[in-house]
Amino acid sequence: MTGHGDTVSPWLVWVNHVESDWTATVTNRSMTTIRIGRVSGAPGIALLTAQLGYELTASDAAARLSRILSRQDQQFIVADIDERVVGWAHAVLVDYVDAEPFVRIGGLVVDRDHRRMGIGRALLARAEAWAADQGCSFVRLSSTSTRTAAHRFYEDVGYRNIKTQFSFIKSVDGSGDERFRAFVPRVEPE
Repeated sequence: MTGHGDTVSPWLVWVNHVESDWTATVTNRSMTTIRIGRVSGAPGIALLTAQLGYELTASDAAARLSRILSRQDQQFIVADIDERVVGWAHAVLVDYVDAEPFVRIGGLVVDRDHRRMGIGRALLARAEAWAADQGCSFVRLSSTSTRTAAHRFYEDVGYRNIKTQFSFIKSVDGSGDERFRAFVPRVEPE
């Protein structure tokens, strides 16, 4: 999906592919670029992460991005409009003994003011292309049970709900309940 004219959604069409940047045109809107994230984008990435319901400072985002971006088993993909980060997707290669290798979407967010423009679809399409490049047949993701609009979006782009599960956590360094909250999003009712 990186060739000239490949359609990703009714609103988004790939028009150029240069190294790790995929430039797309959003109808009646500015140019959107899908590319690998950069540490310099940490402030915008932190703001978007807050829209997911997770607290993240720009400095923590920069530190984490510097680790993630150096790894070959992960891709952190962003969408830019006019050099402003308006969305991101984090794809992670997973290899378990009980399943064939697959890619997990560790997170996906598009700025509230830029949703329904095909940006989320484009980010997922790029993550899916990377998964195929890694030899994976599947991309998996999880979504908090209260994010019903996100569930509809995932189904609309071809994902299937395969199970419901509980999520458990345990501190191994004694930090306890205080830091557990970072793993639980504050999601506003839809």
